Amino acid sequence: MSDVGPPPQHGTTPWKYALIGGMASLPFTTLSYWQTGSELSLGAVLFGGILAGYLARRAGGETSGVGTRVGIVGGLPVLWVVFDVIAATSGLAGPAWFVTSATLLTVGFTVVVAVIGFGISALVGEVGTRIGSWVAGNRPDEPTSSPRAES
Repeated sequence: MSDVGPPPQHGTTPWKYALIGGMASLPFTTLSYWQTGSELSLGAVLFGGILAGYLARRAGGETSGVGTRVGIVGGLPVLWVVFDVIAATSGLAGPAWFVTSATLLTVGFTVVVAVIGFGISALVGEVGTRIGSWVAGNRPDEPTSSPRAES
């Protein structure tokens, strides 16, 4: 039985498909934050992960790590959130000890926000990639074979 489609590419880097999925989701993720100014929706990262997982699986490439990379690329608007936090707290006034401690807390808080934001985005991208990989593996055009039918 011959397979239809491109030959398997086991050496293909996951970045190829991650960039496709991440760049496809980036405008929608950016638009979601721009419209609200306070909320960052990662639904587009999920769909970008589904696209990347589907394409990677259909091409016979490796899907591990693709979703994390999709999440990082599609979640770049997290940096916009971080810059908004820094801008909001840069106008503090008061005694020197207060401004210094507030600045240190702000830096720590922004690092935590960035790590959590990119972490959640990577997790959402990985979930999307697994869904896309599953969809690509369950194509209706392939005949199914059961172990009992072969014996």
